Amino acid sequence: MTIAGATSADLLDILQPAMLSPRMISEMEEGFDILKSAFKVAKFPDEKMAFLTKQWYTGILARIRINAFRIECAGGLYEDLLQAAAASVEAEGAVGNAVYMLPSFYNHDCDPNTHIIWIESADAKVMALRDVEEGEELRICYIDASMDRDARQTFLSQGFGFHCTCLRCMSGD
Repeated sequence: MTIAGATSADLLDILQPAMLSPRMISEMEEGFDILKSAFKVAKFPDEKMAFLTKQWYTGILARIRINAFRIECAGGLYEDLLQAAAASVEAEGAVGNAVYMLPSFYNHDCDPNTHIIWIESADAKVMALRDVEEGEELRICYIDASMDRDARQTFLSQGFGFHCTCLRCMSGD
């Protein structure tokens, strides 16, 4: 979209980038080299590619990695959506990923007070999982909250680049 001029190169700068391991950065840099070579072979004009630097590319991928939501095919009655979504995750049934700006600002908690519900039009709605106090931050769980503490910590560190300090993790649960 940036190359086509449909959006600016700094569109996702408002989102915080993930903390990346040296291995992840290396993989992204390899991907950048492949992408840059493909654009050269396709003879894209240099002026259209001026924004495309290794730093920009890894920064965008980091922001997408930590803020993307899985897009899954789920259908049927509303009551069946949770079961269908769980089956889709189990079967790795995602058809893609998308960044939704407002839901991307929700922070993680292993004992969240809200959950994002995706409806057929790919719109996001937030559902409270319990009573939420006035002024309380709305938080979602980025992962499968049924995992034990060590598994959650590993998954969040490797997949999202942070060490979880929510009350549940700090209590050792």
